[in-house]
Amino acid sequence: MNDHRKKIIISEIKYWKKNKLLPAHYCDFLITLYARGNEMDEEDGKVSTSILSKEKKKKNVLIIICLLLAFVLSVGLFMFEKYPSLLLGFTGIILSALLLYPVFNQSIKKSSALPFIYISSAMILLAMSFKLWTTFFYEVPMLLLGLLILNCVLWLFAGRKLKLLYFTLSGAVGIVFIIGFLIYQI
Repeated sequence: MNDHRKKIIISEIKYWKKNKLLPAHYCDFLITLYARGNEMDEEDGKVSTSILSKEKKKKNVLIIICLLLAFVLSVGLFMFEKYPSLLLGFTGIILSALLLYPVFNQSIKKSSALPFIYISSAMILLAMSFKLWTTFFYEVPMLLLGLLILNCVLWLFAGRKLKLLYFTLSGAVGIVFIIGFLIYQI
């Protein structure tokens, strides 16, 4: 067994001991067994945190960053009116980077943070659609409905393709509401 794998296992056992998931004497036995009698990384009685808990913290930070980024970009689109084309372009670049991040980072593909990346991207795209309409096509209200339908169809397609129920439901409910609005207007 290689050293990295031993460190992971010993770290997990120390985590179990610290949180009393197993009796202390079992944990001591397992640590001695995997360390082959040598006490690894146990200076001053400190128990190192679990590798899995470190990864969970990384995922939580990634989720918070994604949601904050989506919020800041969405609000920023409507706060700054001076250069709308430049702002839309910058937001489009950020959106592309956010969507391409899981493609190049293999560890995020099976992570629980991936849905939050998709949700953040959908929020940014919706905000960009509103900004595009309010800046350039404000006189054409039917174009707003077209952009909303396009977003809903995109959510519906993404939900079906990625097997994400919340996107499928969001897209379907959005289309139903838009059709209901159109029927109500007639």
